[in-house]
Amino acid sequence: MASHDKFFWSGLWIFTVATSLASMIFMAWAFYQETAGRGALFIEPNKFIAAGELATVSTGMIALLLLFFRGLSQAE
Repeated sequence: MASHDKFFWSGLWIFTVATSLASMIFMAWAFYQETAGRGALFIEPNKFIAAGELATVSTGMIALLLLFFRGLSQAE
């Protein structure tokens, strides 16, 4: 495998891990707020930032699927 391919897949892996960690931290906070009786309803009022957050989640999911299918093809 060429070094630029390794760099790409490593970067993709780092991006997915960072996105996943941020999502887990946010969800842990939201669940904590729910159990403490203070609902954590958060609606982003800025449409530009909300679109950026949605794009981050979407690209993170696509990256996870790419890594998953790449792992499947290497296992064979």
